[in-house]
Amino acid sequence: MNDNLLLFKTSNYNMQFINELKYQVRLNPKKYELQTAREVEGVFIQLLLKNMRNSLSKDNLLDNNQSRLYTDFYDQQLSQEISKKGIGLSDIILKQIQLQKNVI
Repeated sequence: MNDNLLLFKTSNYNMQFINELKYQVRLNPKKYELQTAREVEGVFIQLLLKNMRNSLSKDNLLDNNQSRLYTDFYDQQLSQEISKKGIGLSDIILKQIQLQKNVI
């Protein structure tokens, strides 16, 4: 139960960080647009990795709370590394931010 709370706080931190970046984009768009797009891409990649891992069989000896906790941390770090090079999603998100800015 404690591990699940820590994972919730970790993912909740990511969302709070993204919300803070969205606020900063409104104050200084040129400076924070790209960073926000990359962070959203990183969260998407992390969710993608987590769902891919959840699709695997759970019938092994290493399937316990500690193993899942470290695996989630590994997936988080891996998603950050993947999002540094990007998968192209940040470009789409950046265009959407710029379109939204023009509409408002």
